[in-house]
Amino acid sequence: MAKKPPKRPSVGDIVHVVFLDHAENSQDVLLFEVVGRLSAITKKGYTVRCWGYVDALDRAGDGNPENETSYAIVKAAVESIVVLHA
Repeated sequence: MAKKPPKRPSVGDIVHVVFLDHAENSQDVLLFEVVGRLSAITKKGYTVRCWGYVDALDRAGDGNPENETSYAIVKAAVESIVVLHA
């Protein structure tokens, strides 16, 4: 049986991203990972929200954007991105 190709990530998916990042005073770049909800896909990168509201009404009612954390990751630095849950 033919193996299915991996699912392409879409906004809203829960993803695991492994990526290369710079490391100050290190001898080389290092691999890092983030797991979270893909909140944006741009021409150059992915934005992953790893701490955030589940309910949009809670987000609007609380009005505190500092309660969420996201990371923008350059696509060229991504070693792998796996959709964990669509």
